[in-house]
Amino acid sequence: MEKELEEIRSSLLNELNKIQSVDGYPYAGYPRFMELFGRDSLISSLQLSYLYPDFLKHSLEVLSKYQGNSYNIATGEEPGKILHELSNSNTYISNPDKESWVVLNKPIFFSVDSTPLFIISAILFMKKHSEMYLSSIIKSIEKAVIWLLNKSESTGFLTYNTMEIHNKLASMGWMDGSWDLYSKLSGDIALIEVQAYTYEALRLFNEIFPFSKLHKIIDDKLSYLRNNINKFFWIDSIKYYSPAISISNGTINALKNITSGPGHLLITDIIDSHKKKMVVETLFGKNMMTSYGIRTVATNDNIFNPFKYQTGSIWPNDNWIIMEGLKRSGFSIEAEKLRVNLLNAVISLKEPLEYYSVDINNNIIPYKDLYISPCEIQAWTIGMFLNVIDNKFHEGSEL
Repeated sequence: MEKELEEIRSSLLNELNKIQSVDGYPYAGYPRFMELFGRDSLISSLQLSYLYPDFLKHSLEVLSKYQGNSYNIATGEEPGKILHELSNSNTYISNPDKESWVVLNKPIFFSVDSTPLFIISAILFMKKHSEMYLSSIIKSIEKAVIWLLNKSESTGFLTYNTMEIHNKLASMGWMDGSWDLYSKLSGDIALIEVQAYTYEALRLFNEIFPFSKLHKIIDDKLSYLRNNINKFFWIDSIKYYSPAISISNGTINALKNITSGPGHLLITDIIDSHKKKMVVETLFGKNMMTSYGIRTVATNDNIFNPFKYQTGSIWPNDNWIIMEGLKRSGFSIEAEKLRVNLLNAVISLKEPLEYYSVDINNNIIPYKDLYISPCEIQAWTIGMFLNVIDNKFHEGSEL
């Protein structure tokens, strides 16, 4: 096995050449996603920071350059917001059926998680490489924090409104292709994983900038999130968190689907150890865990379909964040179990596909049989695979 893993590792390092932009940041993938994506470039840069720290530096710099300055309904731009996607000429060569609302060389801002992930990534980088190393983007960090605070002021949670995306995407979170999960929601939407990122971004900001004028406001927001996450997201009947709540005309509704999203709470102390244990028990139950990683949606959920894009498939970025959370929250045995299962995926797949899927009999489904063929080389899959092989979870990125 060691020799096989060495060969796979060498191949993965070679694949990185295909997704590195001329400006030094990683594209999301090859050949379909040869673009800057806020979420993708940040996550893959964090994963690879122990090998190539400049990936993260360049990602932060370019995202800071294109940070929102004004309000634009057509693109989703808002002051301080970090972009979702920036197309280029490669976009249309590899993906001629690209969505019509994506405009060449124009930043699109239809994600709600890129901004807190930007704050987290920037502060982790600064903690490791000194504050002065990224002095050029300190103002961008503060602008991002102000956007986050303003955007969460009316509901208490970081939300987006369904009218902002006009059915362009299923959500403004990473599962933006899961129409089965999110399509019936309306009003202001709070995604569970986004609250985790928000909490961690604000906590880190207050830690590294203790004398900021925003310190007290942030402290209040952190308290609100800790005190209300269970009130609005916890579903007692299933002993698990909702993947999303909708807030409309004073009415709050919580989705009751069982997804991997609550696993992202493990990277924070937003919930207590008792609730964390219950989350871990669900993630490691027979309906979520496979021999190759954790599913996006449980097999006993009414929307489960392993052939679809994000309603039962397995996503490397998702499993990586859950792994980081397990390590951080003290579930070292479970973290190693997940790592072993992800190693099975590395050995079985060999290629860093965007995502993969497993049927109810625990067999990997040939990727050509999936409804949407995965991108052949995905940056965050290279990152997850290398982290698994090198055993660099937690230690490598400090997420």
